[in-house]
Amino acid sequence: MIFEKIPINMFNNFHNIFSGSNGKTFKICRECEGACEHNKIGTLLPGEKDYMASRLGINVREFEDLYLDVLEMDDGTRIDVLKLGKLCPFLNRKTFECECREFKPILCKIYPVVFKVEGEGVNFIIDSWCQLSQKEECRNYFKNAIPLFSALPVPAEWFRYVISYDDLCFDYDQLKKHRKGTKPCEVFYLQELLDLLKDESKAESLQICSEMEIEKFMV
Repeated sequence: MIFEKIPINMFNNFHNIFSGSNGKTFKICRECEGACEHNKIGTLLPGEKDYMASRLGINVREFEDLYLDVLEMDDGTRIDVLKLGKLCPFLNRKTFECECREFKPILCKIYPVVFKVEGEGVNFIIDSWCQLSQKEECRNYFKNAIPLFSALPVPAEWFRYVISYDDLCFDYDQLKKHRKGTKPCEVFYLQELLDLLKDESKAESLQICSEMEIEKFMV
């Protein structure tokens, strides 16, 4: 399946409205040393690589080689993800600051907002695994991203693919060893990725925790 690209102007509008941080978020992220950057997979929306490449002033092929891998689903559908087996290529290792803050992948920017697919609808919740979710001010701030994100033309089927791995934790060391090393932008298969969960029991507990969240929003 090939998804229609989101227009670049819609990405610009989103980032112009939602900054992805407030006065407390960076302090909390620095204290946990970016735990989500060590465990999660960064996924790009349809057309987002075109937008980010344009902001960096490079072509899409260069952007793919520098920053992306491809995750191929069981039916052959391909999803763009940040390089697997490495910390986010945009994360400053000394300050833990994001170096693409003004145009970072939207799913990263709105985290701890995550999603569940139910039928043809998408439910957005706050992931209680993230320390930001424990601060009411931060929770309220990120809730503001939900209507903005819901306005983007992302089909439920795309969410259905991403949900198969998005809320799980992965062993980056194993991912790094698993890289074939033949191309800058490598193709991984879904089952290949799922075999490298950091801790299956922890992954299950994360799913249960998310499902028990009482804050739900329906698209």
